[in-house]
Order: sequence, then C-alpha cells, then structure tokens
Amino acid sequence: MKSMKKIVLTLAMLAFAMPSLAAPKVPDPSAPGLSGTQRLQALLDRVRLEQQKLKTLEARFVQHQESSLLAAPEESNGVFSYAAPDRVRWEYQEPSPITVVIQGEQMTTWYRDLKRADLVKVGRYSNQVLKYLGASGNMQTLVDYFTVKLSMPAKKGDPYRLELIPRYPRIAKRLKSMTIWIDDELFFPTRMKYVEADGDTTDYEFRDLKKNAPIPADRFVLKLPKEVQTRTIDLGEGKQGKEPNAPRQRP
Repeated sequence: MKSMKKIVLTLAMLAFAMPSLAAPKVPDPSAPGLSGTQRLQALLDRVRLEQQKLKTLEARFVQHQESSLLAAPEESNGVFSYAAPDRVRWEYQEPSPITVVIQGEQMTTWYRDLKRADLVKVGRYSNQVLKYLGASGNMQTLVDYFTVKLSMPAKKGDPYRLELIPRYPRIAKRLKSMTIWIDDELFFPTRMKYVEADGDTTDYEFRDLKKNAPIPADRFVLKLPKEVQTRTIDLGEGKQGKEPNAPRQRP
C-alpha cells in the first residue's frame, strides 16, 4: 500500500504542471528591482501561464529512491506521457518493467514481470493529497500550504529552485519537504524531490521534454493479457478488494 501512496503523491506533485484556468500577464521573475516575494509571485505566475498552453507532455525520466525498506538506493528510468486533462502514463523500463496508466480517478499499475496488475480507485484519497499539496489547481496554492524559499539561477541555463516546507501538521504527517527545479526558459519542472515524514526520499529528473507534440490516444489504453492476475484497491474509501487468485506479494 505504501508504494501505491507514493505513486499518488508523485502524481500530486506533477499536477501543478497541468493546465489551470486563470490568464495572468506575462511576468518576468528575473526583472530588476523586485523583492523576494515579488520574484516568487512572478515565477508562479509565469509557470501558470505556461500551464495554460499545455495540451500534451512527454519526457524521459530517472527516478532515484532511498528508503529504510531498501537494501541500497534504487534507480529506475522510463518515459512519462501526459494528455490534458487527466490522462497519464508512466512506462518504467529499467530495472523492472512496470506500466502505470491513469485516466480520471482510476489508476492501473501493471507489474509485467510478475504478471500482476493493481486497479486503483484513487477517489477521495487523491483529492485529499492534491489539496494538501496545493497542486489541484496550480502552483499558486503551494504558498498557502508550504513555506517557500526561492533560489534564483546563478547563470543562464541554471534552473530556479523552490524549497518547500509544510506549514500544517496534517501535511507534515506525510511529507517532510519538497524541492522543485524549474527550467529558466521553459518554466516547467525538470526535477522534483520529496522527503517523506519517515525519511524516505524520491527524486525525479525529467529530460528531453516535448510539449504539445501529438500523442496517440491508445498510449493511455492499457490492455492486460489474460494471464495477468488483477486486484482492486480503493484508496478513496480506505478499503481493499482482492480477486480470488490475486498474489499476496508486493514488489
């Protein structure tokens, strides 16, 4: 269950890169004469402006994890795909082939080598996480839920860096800190790291970003072979159902 919550938490982090509705003026966070608060606001507004233009996004990713449950740090890589408003695919290629497809409130995780799939009704749990992280609408809400420290690029080509510490105990129970790196030209996240309350860390780096390139609709359709065993997990209600022959082991 913890691994499933990590996936939902990561999706919540990424949600700020999906379109919002407001249409601010084109801001410049590097403009001279701005105070620290004004620079942060200008950066948030600029990211929001880029959000509105986003229809699709593809990128290669590298995921680095450290956990007390792991004998050593683990690194995975693959391809991330997104199509507005709510279709997502994570294709983990190495070291273990795993496919995660999200459409609306349903998430399917296919562990290919185990011939097993988890069908997750994200529901209320997802809504709570998105609300707590301030990511359900856009990055602006982050300042309401986190203390944010902005580090400006040292030189052209360096990213903006946001360090976030939860303001409220209900968030801190799940998340100790978050760090987001934002490209100084694309104004999109290229790296995100979060540290959970128990000290576990997950670090995502995104490379070769492609914005608004055509993505086939079937990219977000997952057809499971007949031999794949499935089980249903309902995070929205905190209940779990399992089909008769579903395996008990977790990856």
